[in-house]
Amino acid sequence: MPMETVATLIDGLSKSEKIAEAADMLRDATGRFGIDHVSYVAMNIPTQRTALPLHAVTYSSEWLKHYVQRNYIDVDPVVRAGLGGLLPVDWSRIDRSNRLVARFFGEAQECKVGRQGLSFPIRGRHHEFGLFSVTSNVGDREWAELRPRLVPEMLLLAHHFHQFALDRAGVVFPDYSGRLSQREKDCLRWRATGKSDWDISQIMNISERTVKFHLENARGKLDSLNTTQAVAKALACGAIALY
Repeated sequence: MPMETVATLIDGLSKSEKIAEAADMLRDATGRFGIDHVSYVAMNIPTQRTALPLHAVTYSSEWLKHYVQRNYIDVDPVVRAGLGGLLPVDWSRIDRSNRLVARFFGEAQECKVGRQGLSFPIRGRHHEFGLFSVTSNVGDREWAELRPRLVPEMLLLAHHFHQFALDRAGVVFPDYSGRLSQREKDCLRWRATGKSDWDISQIMNISERTVKFHLENARGKLDSLNTTQAVAKALACGAIALY
């Protein structure tokens, strides 16, 4: 998957005024990523006055209505797995021996949610929780090939979409753009393009240890729990750009 596609989508997000517009943009872009649907939900947003989650999904209205009527938020194994960890959740590895879980996935597939799925848990400094998911209808063999290519790009997109959603929800952030040194910005920018710490050290002609130092400093200055979140915040505030 070309990074240019991710960069174009991230650039488009910055121009969207509402989360609903972003959902439409994600729907239009799914084919370019080899996926069928995208879903984003967030809970415990500090500016939200209701307990309802913030969301943007490309699923059918039929599935959304069924999900609410069945109160599947209390059954959904993907949400449970996301709440319990930090790593991406591959739906194919979720235990389906429980009758309710098996029925959930069966009904989801009937509504063409997707045979395969990958979800990215997001936790922020505001104690909010987000879950960004992508699905596909490819077979197991194709999924095994597609999944490794999806993870780095979708992880970046997930965190950037979360920043976008918080901004549109009225969450006020400090002025991060002036906090970073040029070296920190450069390290974040190269990381955003998928470069490893070693790659960055070779490009910038510094030690790998120095790269780690700059990235750690950037995480602290951007109030981020990990480097991916720091990259997303730096992109969102305009401190760095992918191109």
